[in-house]
Amino acid sequence: MNDNDTLTETLVELVEILPEGAEHPVNVQTIATRLNTNKRTITAWVAFLINHKGVPIGSRRSMPSGYYLITSDEERNNATAPLTAQTLEELKRAEKLRSIDLHTWRNNFNDNKKSSHRRSIEHA
Repeated sequence: MNDNDTLTETLVELVEILPEGAEHPVNVQTIATRLNTNKRTITAWVAFLINHKGVPIGSRRSMPSGYYLITSDEERNNATAPLTAQTLEELKRAEKLRSIDLHTWRNNFNDNKKSSHRRSIEHA
């Protein structure tokens, strides 16, 4: 058996661990422990399964948090909404980084730091 076969078996096991529906998601640390790996690897495998194998894996960020197999449009919407919001925030951050003047930002930062300090003294 080669490494690809082992990885494929592990990915199949990961999918088998996941419950159908969002009611009882499996915590990422629980999955990592069962598959003898770490949380970062589980996250990468989940992304691979979604992006390359078409497995409908959702995640819940609120308690109880974890991964599950999406079984309805409502669950799909609940899983994609935070991803969409996160993506929009990341795009804003990227655009802001593109617009920062690399030659003058420090002067602007220091000027803002001084004026913030003055305001805090005035309000004390």
